[in-house]
Amino acid sequence: MHAYLSAVTCDSELVDLGSGEMRFMHRWTPSQEEPWGCLSIIHGFGDHGGRFAGMATSLASIGLGVVACDLVGHGRSPGKRGVIASYDHLLDDVERTLEHSVNHWPKIPHFLFGQSMGGNLVLNWALRREAGNYPLMGLVAGSPMLRSPKTPKEQIMNAGRWLAQRMPNFRIPAPVQVSKLSQDRRAQDAYLRDPWVHRSMSLRLAAGLIDSGLWAIEHAAELSLPTLVMNGTEDALTCPEGTKEFAERAGNLVTHRSWHGCRHDLHDEPQRERVFAYMIHWLKHRCLSSTVSRVDVQRECRIAA
Repeated sequence: MHAYLSAVTCDSELVDLGSGEMRFMHRWTPSQEEPWGCLSIIHGFGDHGGRFAGMATSLASIGLGVVACDLVGHGRSPGKRGVIASYDHLLDDVERTLEHSVNHWPKIPHFLFGQSMGGNLVLNWALRREAGNYPLMGLVAGSPMLRSPKTPKEQIMNAGRWLAQRMPNFRIPAPVQVSKLSQDRRAQDAYLRDPWVHRSMSLRLAAGLIDSGLWAIEHAAELSLPTLVMNGTEDALTCPEGTKEFAERAGNLVTHRSWHGCRHDLHDEPQRERVFAYMIHWLKHRCLSSTVSRVDVQRECRIAA
């Protein structure tokens, strides 16, 4: 049993993130101290921020502030389930979540975490948007949805894109076997009982995720932020080889960690506390490296003067 190091305060509310965009936000905070950093969570398809309560509580108990957003059309946020106006609209939600976190804690280091579809989103956001505008020290992508484990033939892909252009909001069933998410029976049962989980996806969303995942792999070398990518070796919902290829193309900025025997939801696997400990070590190392770099720059400036 994991022993929490300090008490954690949690709260959630519907928040106006600007331009009338209402999103349901979850926040976990160390009760007895100011957080040393903040992790903003972007959940996966059909999921919502509240399903990361276990992970967030564990991280907040050792000093991190944690924020999670229910993306548009997910959880308790507005919008038709699984339907998006555009892929860019989802990237806007990533940016709004980060802005919300920075506004709440403006003086501490910030990190972005994405799970599955969320991993796809945070990597694409970092590649396509101006990440340098934020005090963002790194990204973490868990089981990122970059490539399907069974890639359809190109003719089928083209037919799907053609349909997505003409019937973008047509929803298709997207069921998932809970045994593929986690080996933990309690996590499986919690998923099945969760009233805020859904499993229907619009054609526009499906096409956007497939194309953006492949685009991210092709442009991985353009990544400018330190990034940790992780996957389980038994993940049957995304393609671990796609994660590895992304890391290899991105080069030294990316740390790739493969968890032997784990399935898709690393944060709900029996090894989850080991996963969290590894993440925390990586986040703290990033903070330390950044501090040392700033000190070195200041020292060089004094010598030059």
